[in-house]
Parts: sequence; C-alpha cells; structure tokens
Amino acid sequence: MTKIIFWIDNSFSNFFLAKKLNENSEFEIHSIFDVSDNPKKYFQNQTFVKFSSDNFYHDHMNEINTEPDIEYLKKKESEYNLNFMELLLNDRHFYNFNDFHNFTENQVFKILELEIKFFESILEKINPDYVIMRHVFLRNGYLFNLICKSKGIKILIPIPTRLGNRCIISDDLNNLGRPSLSNNENKINDTDFNNFKTKYDLKTTEQEIGDRFLQSRSEMLKASTNYLFSSNSDLNTHYTHIGRTKYQVFKNYFFDIFRTKIRKNFIDKNFKYNLPQNLKYVYFPLHVEQEHTLLIYAPFFTNQLELIKNILKSLPIDYKLVIKEHPRMYNRSWHSIEFYKEILNLPNTILIHPSLDSNELLSNCALTIAIRSSITFEAGYYDKPAIICTKTDYDFLPHVFRLTDITELPKLIRNALDVKINNSDFRNYLLHLENNSFDFEPDGLAQDLSDLFYYGGYYTNVEISDENIVKFYKKSFELISKLSDQFKKNIITN
Repeated sequence: MTKIIFWIDNSFSNFFLAKKLNENSEFEIHSIFDVSDNPKKYFQNQTFVKFSSDNFYHDHMNEINTEPDIEYLKKKESEYNLNFMELLLNDRHFYNFNDFHNFTENQVFKILELEIKFFESILEKINPDYVIMRHVFLRNGYLFNLICKSKGIKILIPIPTRLGNRCIISDDLNNLGRPSLSNNENKINDTDFNNFKTKYDLKTTEQEIGDRFLQSRSEMLKASTNYLFSSNSDLNTHYTHIGRTKYQVFKNYFFDIFRTKIRKNFIDKNFKYNLPQNLKYVYFPLHVEQEHTLLIYAPFFTNQLELIKNILKSLPIDYKLVIKEHPRMYNRSWHSIEFYKEILNLPNTILIHPSLDSNELLSNCALTIAIRSSITFEAGYYDKPAIICTKTDYDFLPHVFRLTDITELPKLIRNALDVKINNSDFRNYLLHLENNSFDFEPDGLAQDLSDLFYYGGYYTNVEISDENIVKFYKKSFELISKLSDQFKKNIITN
C-alpha cells in the first residue's frame, strides 16, 4: 500500500485533504503536525481523519538548552549536501525579526539537531512513498522538504503559478515544466494574449486575499480577548513563543500600531505619486520582509538596501532607479524610516508611493530588476526585459536575465537594455502553465480556514471543535475535492 506523510501546519488545509484523499482507505497515511498547543489537543484526539500515526513536531523540541552535538551536525550537513548556516541565519524566529527572545548559538544548533533526529526517525519508521506539503513558508518545513528530497522521497506541493488562481502539483517551486519553444502549434493569438493578463491577473487574486488577512477590527478584538484570558500555553511548549508573555505581546502590539502610523505618515509625505513624462528609468519593486520569498528562496539577497546600491553603481548615467515599496508591507509595519531616508539620500533614485499601479510603472520602464518578484514574469506582457537575482521557474525565457555574479551587473543591465524582446516564447509558457495547471488558490483556502478558526489570522492557539471542522469541510468540499483529484492523479501517474 502506498504510504503518504502529510505535513500539517497551522494552516491545516492538508488535514482536510487527507480526509478526502483517503476516503476509500486506498493509502496508508501519516501526519506531522506543526501547530499551536490548543489545536494540538484536538488533533491528538480527533477521529475525523484516521491517520496510521500522528507525530507532533514541537513535542520533540523540548531539550533546546542542552549541549548540541556539532560533530553530528557536521556529519549531516555533509550527508545531505546542505549549508545549515544559510538556513539558520535566515530563520525568522532565530535572528533579525524576533522581538521577544534572543536565541543563543547553542540553542539554535540544538534545535537543528533535534529536528534532524526527529525527521529521520519518522522517515525511517514509515518509509513513505510520498510527502504532501503546502507551499513552504518556514525553515523547519523547508528543512524537512530538503531531507526528503535527499532521500529520494517524492514531494507533492500545490504550487501557485504566475497565473492568478492557477496551481500545479510539483516538488520544485523553480520547475513547473517547460513548453517546447520550437513548437508552433497552439500559439496564443494577439487577442487571447491581450486578454490573458486580465483573465489571470495575479494582483487581483493577491488583493482579494490580502484584503482579508489581519483586516477585521472586530476579529482583532475577539482574538485579543481570547488571548488575554487564555493560559498562553504556547509560551512553555513552543520554542517559537519563548519570551511572548502577555505583557510583552500587548506592549509590542500597541508599539507596532504607533510606529506603523508614523512610518505611513513619512511615506505619504516623502514618496512620489507620479513620474515625469519620458523619464528613462529602471524599475525595482521592494519585497515584503520578513517573507519566505527572500528568507528561503533568495537567502543571499536579503539585504535589499545593499542591492539597491549595487544597482545604482551599475546603471547608465542617464537612467533613474525607480523604487516602489510593496503595498503589503503594511502588514509588517513598513520598513523603518531610516531605511527610507537612506534610499532618499541616494542619487538617481525615486521612491514611489505604494499606492501607485505597478502595471503603469512596468509598462513605461526600460527594464525591471527584482530579487524574485512576479514583476519580472509580468514584464513579458509588456515586452520589457527583466533581471532576476535567483533561480525561478521562468528564468529560461528570453526576456529574463539571471544575475549570477554581482560584479557582472553593469554588463548585464546594458545587455538587457539593448535587447529586442520577442514574446513568442513567453506566450508559449503562458499556454503551458494554463494547460498544465488547475483552478485552485492555496492561499485563498488557507485564508478561508483562518477566517473560521483563527479570527482572520490574529490568533492561532485556539480551541478547535468537531462542529467547526465539519462545517469547514462541508463548506470547502468542492475545492478540497478538486485538490484531492489532482493529487491522486499525480500519485497514480507516478
């Protein structure tokens, strides 16, 4: 019998997927839960999904104050051909973004050691044929993903394409397949191409989800009340919550409201709302920080300010660098005023207000440069060249130039500015994505779940009831069934 491990995090959509996928008991299914303490209590005792074994990640992370075995870590780093420090330094809980606890070096190394031993024990005991995960957002899930791949275990992830509400089941975010670029059949005609961006507008999809995430004041008040009168059990059971006392959490929250308003006032007063006509410029969209896009998939480009300076050093003298703040950065309190001031003091730069339409900026630029932004993909709609700093699923397209050596950036920029774009290959790839994907938005389903269980995303250590589990499953049954059919198709095919 085919054996499957489901990685189930706080957005536990995979719990419902497991229910539907194995409704006829075709598979032997197991779980790894990375969830808060109160949800764990439900999942320990639930009978809604019959797993052959349940495994709880945080149950195995209790001895973080003991001495780490560096020799063991050295051995595993070599065995899996990984760079552990690359993963650890970009973990949002360990460094840079944690306002509640400063982890010691020994604590970080010990957590890594405990993780590897836990993951290896599970894989050795179960010997799975497949692991089903959501799109990876946190380092621990990414590490499990890498270990499974190293052991030759097939990973199945519903990966969003660059087309809104379209998904592909794959094991690699950077490889969604390629069309035959020499194939002249089934081309997208001009009319269909002009309609394609509107039909699959990624920004509309992101906007719809973003407008629901952490937006409801009433849900915030409910979450705050629930948290205030809770036992705050995660404080003692999850290393990710060390230092998060109620006092520190509320203090941080109200301070965050205050600094977010001050930063937004600075943005409104100092950023530009339009550009001069006929301006020659290169467009650089800032990424949201802290996010997996940089921390996991662009680990050597997390310093956006440094990259901006390197781009400026590489631009032709008659070009401006137009920089736009990400509109969703307000969920992270915006960047610091010091960050913005340093950009404003740089020559040949223009900071654009986040409310300005990025399509307008893209259609009028000479070139766009980004770390990993979808803007570099969408440049193909406007016959614009793009420079990307990391590997992506579309970096083979002729309009995309991949930066592999920062010292070559001046030359790469000039080459990109001189190139004449033929978008036929881009059209082929759009058709490939459409034909090989299905209508599903993982983040949309996750937000539906968050709305019902987590006060719209404000608080995750909640008590879960059978009533709400059944309610969500019935409400989302069509979407979950569609997703289950795609996974089953992949399993049968392989």
